[in-house]
Amino acid sequence: MSITQEDLNAKVAEIKQKVDVDPEKFLISTVNLTDADCALMGKLIQLYCFADLNARRIIDALRDASMGPEKRNASLLQDAQVFPKLRETIAEVLPDGNDKEGIIKAADTIEMHRIHRHTFAHWAARRVPGEEALILYTKNAREAERRDGKPLGTNYLKYAIVSLLTFDEEIKKLAGHGDYIAQRAAEYERNIELIRKTLAERR
Repeated sequence: MSITQEDLNAKVAEIKQKVDVDPEKFLISTVNLTDADCALMGKLIQLYCFADLNARRIIDALRDASMGPEKRNASLLQDAQVFPKLRETIAEVLPDGNDKEGIIKAADTIEMHRIHRHTFAHWAARRVPGEEALILYTKNAREAERRDGKPLGTNYLKYAIVSLLTFDEEIKKLAGHGDYIAQRAAEYERNIELIRKTLAERR
């Protein structure tokens, strides 16, 4: 039987209810991550970082081709700005077609994992006993507010729950879209002058 998003939401809500009864007691009950958990988290972080790198390559290649090399600026973007800027650049430079649609679809899917990439990299992760789920904690006020806009009280932890029930599927999607972005980045960098010429002819 396939697991639906409603199933995942229900499981997370069930765990949250247990946490909120006694947060300190729940924290004590958590267990160490397995090697597989660490590998999964590390894989997601690296897949996202590679996608971020290649999104910046596409942005610079297309800005170079359309406006000149002095307009390369992807290295100055903050993490949260990269995929919105990629979509903006694609919309402005590429004609309608498979590339444009494919990159926008890939960017949307990859960007959905940005919060996981950041949380996995900066928060303390523990395994929820008896569940295929992780709970991640922070006592860093800036990190806590960054996640949901709510300030962290001085005596509190902020937590996030991640169900692992379908996470392998998410990793496969992320890897596939990341590979597509990498292929387009390599293609555009190889063909900047050709793209420049094509754009000039369209004007």
